[in-house]
Amino acid sequence: MLHGMIDAVKACLKEELRMDVISNNLANTSVSGFKRQRISFQDLLDTQDNTPKSGSDQGRPAGGELVRMEIDHTQGDLRSTGNPLDLAIHGEGFFKIETPEGVRYTRKGNFTLDAQGVLVTQDGHMVLGQGGPIQVSGSQIEVNGTGAVIVDGEEAGALSLAAFEDPGKLFPEGQAMFSNPSGETEIEMPFGSRVDQGSLELANVQVAEEMVSMIHCMRAFESYQKVIRTLDEINQRAINEVSRIR
Repeated sequence: MLHGMIDAVKACLKEELRMDVISNNLANTSVSGFKRQRISFQDLLDTQDNTPKSGSDQGRPAGGELVRMEIDHTQGDLRSTGNPLDLAIHGEGFFKIETPEGVRYTRKGNFTLDAQGVLVTQDGHMVLGQGGPIQVSGSQIEVNGTGAVIVDGEEAGALSLAAFEDPGKLFPEGQAMFSNPSGETEIEMPFGSRVDQGSLELANVQVAEEMVSMIHCMRAFESYQKVIRTLDEINQRAINEVSRIR
């Protein structure tokens, strides 16, 4: 009985976490380059011990977490803006950004120029080029598919782009940026990936799908609450029946 109560409470906490994730996804639908989050039970499945257990531990995982966070790195739709400083990556890969905390990776390409003509993000963080900062001093700006920046017919630099074997190991830090705490090795951009000038990648959040998930989450939470109330009533009844003098 006690284990059933504990499992129901854990399920409520899981649904609460799931609701937080869904709410965050919906709140970032208008953020360029945002990648939706989801919770996964893969750790539970990977660590499930098939060896028979005794007593109340039977059927419980041998270790690992019940759920973990995952980032969905599938590409969002591209929207044409006509702005020459709006860049999108078609395919795999990330732009590299220099921040006070170190290098960060992003698919959010709504860049601009600072007072010195250096290519930066909207927050003023420098967009890294292969040879350092990308200085733009001219009127005609062209960025080709490989990331080369051509200003008034002359190459001013090339974007430093990064890709990873497993982008899921990157850590989200807000503002559609990711850090690389595990030190994953950067690899060359996969064949077929290219930079599209005058476009932005939209968030890969499907609003209708998230709303359906939110409704399912609310219904599941309510069901687990009913289970807790039912088990509590059974416990109270058992206590009253045992304590009754016969």
